[in-house]
Amino acid sequence: MSESQIVPLSETALEPEAPGINSRAVPVNGVRWAVVQYDPGVLREEWCDEGHSGFVIEGEVVYEFEDGRPALTVRAEQGFTLAAGPGHRGRAGSEGVRLFLIDRAG
Repeated sequence: MSESQIVPLSETALEPEAPGINSRAVPVNGVRWAVVQYDPGVLREEWCDEGHSGFVIEGEVVYEFEDGRPALTVRAEQGFTLAAGPGHRGRAGSEGVRLFLIDRAG
């Protein structure tokens, strides 16, 4: 077990991740913690097949799935998990979205 610590997300530079998507990310105990911001209506272009856990801080994100299963809409103050496997990608709502994610090491 690691020592107790503050994770300095607010002190980490906001970096571009994809067009219209920026994040502040810090590796913590072998996983990536990130605050991710999507501009309004932005769809992540690529499919991701890694698992994630997250929490929507502000706004709304709709995850669509490559295998055609129904989309998952997550709104402010809701937590969610995305299983590893068939691809998923998010689209921000009309006001954009700000979310906290825990996923693979950065």
